Amino acid sequence: MNKIIKIVLTFTILFSFGIIFFIGYLYLSDSSVMNKIRTGFEFYLLSKKGDTYSNIDVLHYDLNVEVFHKEKRIAETAKIKLVVTNKEVKNIVLDLYDNFDIEKLKLNGDNVKYKYDNDRVFIARNDFEADTFVVEIKFSGKPKNLGFGSFIIDTLNGNWFITTLNAPNFASTWFPCNDVPSDKATAKLSVLMDSNFVSLSNGILKKVITMGAKRLYVWQTRYPIAPYLITIYSSEYKTFSHVYNSMQIDYYVTENKFAKAKKDFSKHPVYLKVFSELFGEYPFIKEKYGVAEICWEHGAMETQTITGMGSIFISGLNFYESTLVHELAHQWWGNSVTPKSWKDVWLNEGFATYSEALYYEREKGKTAYKSTMRDFKNKIDFDADNTLYNPGINLFSSLVYNKGAWVLHMLRKEIGDSLFFIGLKKYYEIFKYSNADSYDFKNVFEIISHKNLDRFFNQWVFEGKGGIRLALSWKVKKNNNVNFAELNIIQQQSGYENYHFPLDVEIVDTFGNKTEYTPYIVSDTTLTFVLENGIGNIIVDKDDWLLAVFE
Repeated sequence: MNKIIKIVLTFTILFSFGIIFFIGYLYLSDSSVMNKIRTGFEFYLLSKKGDTYSNIDVLHYDLNVEVFHKEKRIAETAKIKLVVTNKEVKNIVLDLYDNFDIEKLKLNGDNVKYKYDNDRVFIARNDFEADTFVVEIKFSGKPKNLGFGSFIIDTLNGNWFITTLNAPNFASTWFPCNDVPSDKATAKLSVLMDSNFVSLSNGILKKVITMGAKRLYVWQTRYPIAPYLITIYSSEYKTFSHVYNSMQIDYYVTENKFAKAKKDFSKHPVYLKVFSELFGEYPFIKEKYGVAEICWEHGAMETQTITGMGSIFISGLNFYESTLVHELAHQWWGNSVTPKSWKDVWLNEGFATYSEALYYEREKGKTAYKSTMRDFKNKIDFDADNTLYNPGINLFSSLVYNKGAWVLHMLRKEIGDSLFFIGLKKYYEIFKYSNADSYDFKNVFEIISHKNLDRFFNQWVFEGKGGIRLALSWKVKKNNNVNFAELNIIQQQSGYENYHFPLDVEIVDTFGNKTEYTPYIVSDTTLTFVLENGIGNIIVDKDDWLLAVFE
């Protein structure tokens, strides 16, 4: 027995060293791979942390942040107005990573007892009759940089950048909050930095104050905003602008990207017009839309009213138009209509991805739409082991983006074009400036279509994994001078036992005449078709409406 234990221990130690060596190799050879490993692990820890504090409802954030970029340090005073929804609770709890030094904490103007531990602040209530409180916390320190880059202070091409990318639950690395998407509030954010910096945030610029060698930018949004969408972008920006429907579209880029950005960003008024026609007016029309160059190598981030675009993606050749379109679409899907929890992240990413296809359909036609959807399909793992709803740590995977887009594509086929677009507008109209989940979305489309969509959503969203694998075969028979074609359809996927779906079938006879059918498939089956002439060919799902691989 002791010998067996020694063998097991030796193997465990060797295996552990092997993992460490492998990760070290990845780090040295490809820092982006290492970043994905780190980010995935952090998302795993998040899933263990818990979802929300239902005992509070934040009404307003007032954040005053001074950034010392060379020290990579901040000094902040945060005032948070909130309602306690359960009068019995003894503590008000806010998320704030516990690496800061708290200098002062007050509740409704009074000094109170608190505990700062496990990335949370537990504040003792001083009044059990009141339900509305203002928490004031003054603190300082070096913010942790977690997830995609919750607080980046770095240089690129000779320019300093401050970039905050809070998704999914890392806003609390730099300000105290209820760090869940379901608790939306209004916000005011004041940023103080050296006077050569232009500092950006959500909403409207209220004022700029020069204070000696420093400059204060004060931003405010009166639209509800989730914590993960509150941002600071700061650099030595130059600016230019467009106008859409009397609203400013402002762009902020450094000197060496200015000419390229003018070319890449030029079509934003068109993007806004297309999406406003498809979904409803731009959600934050009384404030602004903007795009800022940021120090991030992985893409762009759809922070509310001001998208952050990675510097390396500003090419001057319009290579990343789909990224700009995608991030703009998030202003409707994610920022205005925000998921109740990250289990429904596909309502953000699947919708924004599908919006890319809708934009190209509107501007370039059906061929462009089909091409875009096929491109999404090619990125989907048909043997994936996750459902679209509640994908675990795979929050920002190809599954969520591309299968999410395909679910909308197939729903359009399921209920028809007219009802589909009516449904999108109705869903947005009902849930704008609030939160929704997959069941809310399903309910809207059931009402619009007068159809029970339980089966559709169960197989594609809640229960089914991957996609359909269909084995097809066909043969021709002749009986009493009548030509028959039999098409055998067998489902072979492992992620869901039996999908139900409409299937477009085109029969081509020996003279080239075409006949189209759309049977509704509910199990393995044999379809029989009769034609006067011989059968030349059978084409299945010609227009790519089904998330299936045909074998």
